[in-house]
Amino acid sequence: MSKKPKVDPRIRRTSKYLRKALVELLKEKDVGAITIQEITERADLTRGTFYLHYQDKQDFLFQSMHEMLENLIEEVKAPREEKQQISFVRLFEFIHEHADYFKVMLSDRGIPQFRSYMTKIVQDKVYGELISSIGEAEEELEIPKDILISYIASAHIGVISSWLENDMKFSPLYMANQLTRLTLLGPIRVAGLEDKIKLPH
Repeated sequence: MSKKPKVDPRIRRTSKYLRKALVELLKEKDVGAITIQEITERADLTRGTFYLHYQDKQDFLFQSMHEMLENLIEEVKAPREEKQQISFVRLFEFIHEHADYFKVMLSDRGIPQFRSYMTKIVQDKVYGELISSIGEAEEELEIPKDILISYIASAHIGVISSWLENDMKFSPLYMANQLTRLTLLGPIRVAGLEDKIKLPH
């Protein structure tokens, strides 16, 4: 298995400063209204330093997005002995650690593609094993597989967004436990409403 090449600490530090500056600016205005000059000034870096690493603002936005989500994947898929549920714990812990970034990026002010790209990552990386097992039993499904996968991944992102918007009042462990139950048992059953709700026809 090939190891991911190490990034120069200076490059990593520059990227961190610029990303932090972007997050601060996104709390004030939409991403389209933010300039490179504003990002570099907020990061206390020169435009020359910026252009050493990025071609333009769009390149910076996408590299920043990919870097953060790649780090998320590495954290969630880190080899451990525990059950799949623990991957959810690591996911919520990582998002908690980088809450400012994920909160603005999942909001209307973030990169428009961020939510769909993160949904794809959740679908492929977090639920990869589940999707593989669905493929083996696809003929027995009562609804199309694509609808089921889309529902699970989109619901996952929705839960994360709501948690962030409500200032993470529940712990990552609590959120991981509840998301596991919702995924495996379904929202109506988890909420205890099986015998109390009339389903639409």
